[in-house]
Amino acid sequence: MEGGSNQDATWSIRLRRYGPGDESVSEDGKKRSTKQARYGKNVRSPLTDERNAIFAMKDMVELFHGRVNLSKPECKIYLFDGLKSATDDGSTKCLARAIAKGPKVSIYAPKTRICVTTTPLCPIAAFTLSNVAQLRPHFTVLDPFAGSCASLLAAAHIATNSARPTKSQGGTVSIEVAHNGLVNRDDILRDFETRSLDPPLDVIHGDCMMYETRKRARQAIGNNSFDCIITDPPYGIREAMISGDDDGSSLAPLTQLFYVMGRDRAMNEPLLKVGGRLVAFIPVRKGETLEECLPELQAREEAGLVIEGEGREQVLNDILSRWLVSFVCVS
Repeated sequence: MEGGSNQDATWSIRLRRYGPGDESVSEDGKKRSTKQARYGKNVRSPLTDERNAIFAMKDMVELFHGRVNLSKPECKIYLFDGLKSATDDGSTKCLARAIAKGPKVSIYAPKTRICVTTTPLCPIAAFTLSNVAQLRPHFTVLDPFAGSCASLLAAAHIATNSARPTKSQGGTVSIEVAHNGLVNRDDILRDFETRSLDPPLDVIHGDCMMYETRKRARQAIGNNSFDCIITDPPYGIREAMISGDDDGSSLAPLTQLFYVMGRDRAMNEPLLKVGGRLVAFIPVRKGETLEECLPELQAREEAGLVIEGEGREQVLNDILSRWLVSFVCVS
């Protein structure tokens, strides 16, 4: 509309008519219902009615500066008509139109998967990671703590790479340090194949803190940086890992990742594109605050990451919550 980013977009108006017929009183005093013509998805609305609707909405239509395009408009305006209550109880009905829908997440539930770890990520959480990261088709996606690749199953459903002409135009890459006895890479690939999803471009057995591992991840997408990074880092055993700084300091895995991303950035080999998002779950124990558990400020600054918006908490048990936090890569 006028003043907006789509003010010059092409547009059209379509009508949708629902509900029972109109009730009228005939000359003999009896009430009769006239059957109301319906039109919607499969029946084109009459041009006369569409013209009348445009004139009735003249003040709004004048705000559209673009051309009318009836075949493939960039903006579609739908008018709903004829929704009336079929009962006499005075109840009010509200017609809602679905503007988006997602996959049936139950097909990604742990019990349906071939490769399942001891702490699998539930499908709703996996899709939430992708949605917060604002994934788009043909995005390149990395999970540096991939486990059984629950997050990348969700990402593959959104960022399909089946039509990509080159590796740099979409796909997922996983990194997982656990050996095949704990995380079977062949089973991971079968989980993608049995759901008709494009498998990861690379399923890397390695530690994301190691430069060679991250280099291999970038090579999988043509030596480029990733559009986004989504991950559910480990909360327990690796929380006590020793960082790669040789100073004996114990850092959480996500903090370690930020530091090594900073090193890559300093070498002009960034793991994440400018404007890209890193979305992760951050564990917070009882008595702690999210601010205390975030990667330290120095790590964020070196990685070029700033927090976007506010985190969202999910309580896991009496002593542990996890917060979903989004970071944006800045220049």
